[in-house]
Amino acid sequence: MNLQLIGQIFGYFAIGFVEMFLATQRTYWISKGRSRAAALLVFFENFLAIYIIYQIANNLGGNLFVLVSYALGNALGTYINLEKIPF
Repeated sequence: MNLQLIGQIFGYFAIGFVEMFLATQRTYWISKGRSRAAALLVFFENFLAIYIIYQIANNLGGNLFVLVSYALGNALGTYINLEKIPF
């Protein structure tokens, strides 16, 4: 693997992690009635989602490693938020 591919793998993993961490936290805050905090998270989530859609549409080129790293980041972001972080 070249350095650019490794950077993409790490980047998509990190973005997937942050995206699902925020989504899980948003859902939790909605369930607790914290609508302002949830709305703020949705604002940032939308920026991440638009970035991912743009990148997938233009740059992935069918690279399975990048897609898998993004999915793993999503899974880990959700897991850590639900199991490890007391909010």
